Amino acid sequence: MGEILYDEEAREKLMEGINLVANTIKCTLGPQARTVVIKQNGKPVVINDGVTIAKAIKSDNEFVQMGVELMQEVASQAQENSGDGTTTATIMAQTLCEYGLASVKQGDNPVELKKMLDNDVRVVLAKLDTMSTQIKGREELESVASIAANNDSKLGELIADIVEKVGRDGIISIEDGQSLDTTFDIIEGMELDSGYMSHLMINNSDGTHCEFEDCLVLMSNETINNFQELLPALEISMSQKKPLLIMCKELEGTAFPNLLANVHNKIVNACAMKAPDFGDEQVEILKDIQSLIGGKVFNADLGMKISDVKLEDLGIVDKAKIGQLSTTFIHECSIEESEGITSRAQELLNQMEAQKNEWFKEKLHKRIGRLTGGVALIKVGGSTDTEIRETTERLDDALNATRAALQEGIVVGGGLALWNCVDDGLCGIMCSALKTPIRQILKNSGLELSYSHLSERDGYDAKNDVYTDMWEAGILDPVKITKSALVTAASIAGLVLTTEVLVGSDEEEVQYYGG
Repeated sequence: MGEILYDEEAREKLMEGINLVANTIKCTLGPQARTVVIKQNGKPVVINDGVTIAKAIKSDNEFVQMGVELMQEVASQAQENSGDGTTTATIMAQTLCEYGLASVKQGDNPVELKKMLDNDVRVVLAKLDTMSTQIKGREELESVASIAANNDSKLGELIADIVEKVGRDGIISIEDGQSLDTTFDIIEGMELDSGYMSHLMINNSDGTHCEFEDCLVLMSNETINNFQELLPALEISMSQKKPLLIMCKELEGTAFPNLLANVHNKIVNACAMKAPDFGDEQVEILKDIQSLIGGKVFNADLGMKISDVKLEDLGIVDKAKIGQLSTTFIHECSIEESEGITSRAQELLNQMEAQKNEWFKEKLHKRIGRLTGGVALIKVGGSTDTEIRETTERLDDALNATRAALQEGIVVGGGLALWNCVDDGLCGIMCSALKTPIRQILKNSGLELSYSHLSERDGYDAKNDVYTDMWEAGILDPVKITKSALVTAASIAGLVLTTEVLVGSDEEEVQYYGG
């Protein structure tokens, strides 16, 4: 057994790791944010994206590293939940842990303290909901996107243009461009509510997606148990020198581990994902996909066997991006394929008009939108790879913020919404955390907080160095991101406060198993 730390000593080491991450990231908050240079793939990368910076931080001390990894989880969870707000979540978690552990050191019961924080979170979330308002027009949408893109109004305008063209539920994808300017095209495509079956299938450098170009697609509603059934499709994939995406009900038996082993050892270039939905609806959605990419849907209910597959039975897509929870297809259709999409959309429209059940009507409406809406493909320009990467990170944050704002509405930005939630009914630890974002924005601007200038609407505009009405200035935040940052920070803080023992690893006992 490795070294064990108890009580205060254990919590101090955790706090050391927490501070290491938070203190590195906090300079990236607000319009006067600074950048951080990290080493990635052997090259220095200039960046101010919280989650990317957090992932790059490591400590040689295994107990400090535990605190680092907890904060990396804060950033990752904030990113996963709402796509932005990672820095806000990180610095709020630091404040909650710092003040909370100080209270524990003075004799407060950590379990009761956690309960108090959990209750305060519910109170603040309810208050944020009452503050939020829906986006009313392009101007507010542009403001949200610009702020999330580190106050880049050009990127804000670009995103507003795209949303106007593809709609609020439209699909937006990002890739490197070939020019100095950042532009976008509207092309055929589709987004699915399903992702990869195993993280071992991830192949992109960021470790978040599996990405294929010129990809063959096997579509079936079958649960595949025998790896031998997949061999014909895999052999076609290898002979054509094209990756294979397997869409099926489930992979079980020998099929799943054997496919993973072959992918891991780079024998085959493949990924598996669950076909969206279930039952008869699953087959219908596969037919929707078929109208976009061609091929055949192998319907197990009709006795069709994927082992009989031929090259012409496989769909083909220009680009597939398979994430943990969703998949995006980008495909420039031929005239025949466009006619197939139009025909399928009309078929669905006829079904919707004949349908009396509102729930089924809505599902059909979404499927029609998914078929006909297309994909906005943003091509990020720049003079260097570093510039393109930095712009891509900001664009990604801006897109996520825009989606979040359209989903749940907006509140005043600049940390003012959380500041306005400070209340006598909340514990002092929570109140300190709610003040942290606005304090940090001011600190990054070289200022101290002036209480007398703050009100329900008036906050600090760090870009123009003035206290002003935040609504009129267009300084707005998606309430979803604000809520996500709070929930994530409090969740990790509760775990830290109730930690009593840290158990290190014994290097001699660690074993590694190959794929």
